[in-house]
Amino acid sequence: MRKLEASLMQPMTEASGHIGDDAALRALAARDGYVLVRNLLPRDTVLAVAEQLGAIMADAGWIESDVPLAHAHANLDKRCVEPQPAFMDVFYRQLSFRALHALKAHTQLLDTAEAFLGEPAWCVPHCVMRMAFPQMDAYATPPHQDFVHFEGSRNNWAAWIPFTPIDADTGGLAVAAGSHQNGPYDMRPCLGAGQMEIDADLTRLDWRWSPMQPGDVLFHNCLTVHKGLPNHSDSMRVSVDARYQPVAAPVGEKYLGVSHQMKSWEDLYQGWDDDAYKYYWHELDLDIEAFTFHWYDRRDRRAIEMGQAGDPNAAVALENITLKHRDAHMREAAAAALVNLQGT
Repeated sequence: MRKLEASLMQPMTEASGHIGDDAALRALAARDGYVLVRNLLPRDTVLAVAEQLGAIMADAGWIESDVPLAHAHANLDKRCVEPQPAFMDVFYRQLSFRALHALKAHTQLLDTAEAFLGEPAWCVPHCVMRMAFPQMDAYATPPHQDFVHFEGSRNNWAAWIPFTPIDADTGGLAVAAGSHQNGPYDMRPCLGAGQMEIDADLTRLDWRWSPMQPGDVLFHNCLTVHKGLPNHSDSMRVSVDARYQPVAAPVGEKYLGVSHQMKSWEDLYQGWDDDAYKYYWHELDLDIEAFTFHWYDRRDRRAIEMGQAGDPNAAVALENITLKHRDAHMREAAAAALVNLQGT
């Protein structure tokens, strides 16, 4: 089914031939809401980071030891998803790698972002490891927009950087061309990463997908609708999201924190020397916008209602609320709804 889904999508427009032509890159970005560049990063550099990431997954028993990440078989008995503790332990151990933060600051990424943005850009500190176990179709990252998770500037762009080959088996990322022009969509709770999906007729969107290799980079706007395709291979699919925006644009405060807010930068920097990758944003004169929780509160109230009604699609959102919600009453209500779900 998922191979069929990928094969039915049109391929992404490739921007590699426009590197050096900033006006053409800006036109593509404005029209499509994404920019796909082949071989933007040195393959050896990306694979060296992949080796470190794979070592952590092997240590956790997720994959075979002493086998390159792209070829190591996944241990299906260890399957887990965010925000479950087993997943988050590996997630944060990986986010503590200095080499990962050096990669997202690579000059090729920054230069390309500045080219299609048309002004000085910077890489926000927030980044996210994406790790997709095989045979977990229900937990594939659902169609969503990043904006509702961060707010701030609508000119923030993610760079999706794969550490493993992306083909019809591993799935990868699909984007809806031009969907950034429609503004934020309404959302509903779901099982996959982020626990929110677009509440609209997705068949009307112009879905695009292409195979990718380590070294390729897919940039997409924070309002571009995108989704992860299920992993039907025998191995893990591993990637990182880094994010870029104009220096002059307002930045949402969540972009300055650690993903999922369960660790601090001080936690992740333990063992690092003092260098340019630590707290680099403190040197910038930033216009920081407070996070309003508007979209999250809508999701969380709806998730509790769904859990009370016995809808299993609310399960991961309810786990997230019980772990992290700022309001004790919401945490209690989510815990009760989760118990109700588990009893149905």
